[in-house]
Amino acid sequence: MFALLALVTLMGAECTFVGTSGGNRDQEDGDRAGLIVVVRDGRLVDGPVQGVGYISGGQSGVTGFDGEFRYEEGKSVRFFIGDLMLGEAAAGKAVITPLDLVPGGTLDSTAVINIARLLQSLDSVPGDDRITIPATLQRAAAAGSAQVGAAIRDLDFADPTAFTNAASQLVASLTASYPFTASLVDAQTAREHLRAAIAASP
Repeated sequence: MFALLALVTLMGAECTFVGTSGGNRDQEDGDRAGLIVVVRDGRLVDGPVQGVGYISGGQSGVTGFDGEFRYEEGKSVRFFIGDLMLGEAAAGKAVITPLDLVPGGTLDSTAVINIARLLQSLDSVPGDDRITIPATLQRAAAAGSAQVGAAIRDLDFADPTAFTNAASQLVASLTASYPFTASLVDAQTAREHLRAAIAASP
């Protein structure tokens, strides 16, 4: 079986064509017409947000300085910090905010605001225009202590009490190496920060 891979960049999107050929009827299903995968660029915004892991189809990585990530057109995008799942946007797009990580999310949704609270609380450089999640924190959230693991399991963005208890523990543990004492951002502050970030997004 031979494979042909062509990569075309058109109007800011990558179009990858994958085709195969085979001389065997047993492979007929796998040897049908090629598959076109369109890869586009997006940004995660509550700032922007740098240092958050993402997966979209065959694309994966960590959001960049301006919150940039790559997604496959028509595919969902999952965002995470280590083993801590932030949420999943049903389909990738140019700008994704915490509203997109909750079905029907609005600025009044408990889960939306709690996602924003956690992101803002984990920011290693508070006071600037962005949220920065350092690689050390990603690693700690993936292979942290039993206490961190338990807090991640207990975290429920939609449950105010469960969220506050688990998130407070996570913020204290994951930011212990910061040169300042971080604490869980309150809901009103998080809402206004998110509102301003959305308004400033192109």
